[in-house]
Amino acid sequence: MALAFQEELLERYTDLELAHYIASSPSCTSSSRVFNLSSNLIAKIYRTSEVEDALKATEVASQLGIRGPSVRKVLKNRGRAYTIMDRVEGTTLDVVWKELSWFMTIKLGLQLRHFVKILRSVTSPTAGSLTTGECRSFWLEDRYGLPANSGSAAFAHFFRFWTNFTSIASDASIKATSSTRLTRFHWWGANDHRTIRLDSS
Repeated sequence: MALAFQEELLERYTDLELAHYIASSPSCTSSSRVFNLSSNLIAKIYRTSEVEDALKATEVASQLGIRGPSVRKVLKNRGRAYTIMDRVEGTTLDVVWKELSWFMTIKLGLQLRHFVKILRSVTSPTAGSLTTGECRSFWLEDRYGLPANSGSAAFAHFFRFWTNFTSIASDASIKATSSTRLTRFHWWGANDHRTIRLDSS
């Protein structure tokens, strides 16, 4: 019988052992790419081409004063990359939002607005991600389509947009400069749902 994962041995485990522990751990209910490694640690799976961008984005967010979980270890195994990071306890905002008072929703909304403003102040020599310059965005790919409970106005807007859409790839006027602004809130990488700690006090 295999031994259970022990947090205190994190630095002693080989990459192969850690990959085995991650694969044996239950996945998070909100994402199949996140695994509950222990009571204090989670593991996220990335394509190897995405992990450097995710790490750089985490570093930049931290430098900007945006609080998030700390990455404890990064490993690569069989064409996949894994980050092991601190678990942030609590309920996600999308779950608790309807139960919050109007005062708290305004307060949290202002915090999120502040974070977006900080992120939009970052410039990059490329128009894509911070390290590789690749542009991987579920918004550009329209992976999720319309949000749940969308009304008729949202449907009409959605269809008008895609009816008139011209491929971004064919637009030669889009050029990256040293002052290109990173305007997408999820600029840290595709399919990567980052945790930002909001101050509810």
